[in-house]
Amino acid sequence: MGALAQAGRNYAAEQVVPLLDDRLTVTLPAGARAEARGQSLMGVAASGQTETRVLYDVGGERLVLLASELFRVVPGELRAAIDGVTGGWDLPPGQHLVPLDTGPDTVGYGYFPLDSARQAVPIADAFVRTAESGIVRIQLFVSPNAADDRDGLTELAAQILRTVRPGERPLDAHAGSRVLAGLDGETILTADVRAGWVAYQESGLSFVVLRLLRLTPLGGPFASVTLYRGSAPNLVHQRFPADAVTRSGGRLLGLPTDWVHVHTGIGGASAVHMREALVEDGHGQFVHALAETDEPAFERELDELLGSIRRT
Repeated sequence: MGALAQAGRNYAAEQVVPLLDDRLTVTLPAGARAEARGQSLMGVAASGQTETRVLYDVGGERLVLLASELFRVVPGELRAAIDGVTGGWDLPPGQHLVPLDTGPDTVGYGYFPLDSARQAVPIADAFVRTAESGIVRIQLFVSPNAADDRDGLTELAAQILRTVRPGERPLDAHAGSRVLAGLDGETILTADVRAGWVAYQESGLSFVVLRLLRLTPLGGPFASVTLYRGSAPNLVHQRFPADAVTRSGGRLLGLPTDWVHVHTGIGGASAVHMREALVEDGHGQFVHALAETDEPAFERELDELLGSIRRT
């Protein structure tokens, strides 16, 4: 019996660990620690509001818990909604999901058999509904040297998931203003949103990004806006053929500029409209706005949001 499997059969819930800046908490054995994934030189540091990675090492084996904010909602029957999503997963041949006995407002599955050929072996996947019907995904992985006792690891996963509790931080989806702050903490830009939009900020070594997302049903349409300020913007339309790109005159931050449009998947079920604009903001800095949706009904909200962006 491996050390992690033994921990599952003799579970000791000793250490409360906040997840996603205290959206949820989980109680793990002593010694568990939160440790974010590494940031690339040109990349962004993952926001604590979108992802928490927790490590637990024992007896030369490692458990990894990864919590992700999905910015999706399930106001109705939870298991039916989750089954609708997991039913479309492409699992390895011969592998299937086994429901786990978890706490309320949590739907969890173990994997059978375990795919021990992977560097990080998935042992369980769960979806937790929060007070505002938002959905958080919790994935559990182990190192390959721990994967020889599936029953013990499944019990470990179930024990962990039963300790998940609501935290103190709700999602702010109220109508109002959202701000992009510079690396010095000073507000640079402000945008106005309708109710149902949430926001979080990410930072790189020399740039800042504000991400705004429309809360939509799990498995349903999406809408998002990304605001970047820095010296090296990445223009999405450049990845597409020239004949897939159109332009329309417009403004950003009150300045005249082209809005560049890309429509992907036209004629299919997943058509996406992307549009972006770029303006100089002085001292070698640029503001780049990118909006995306696969739902025409959200276009007016995107128009309003993009039109409200202003310097503070």
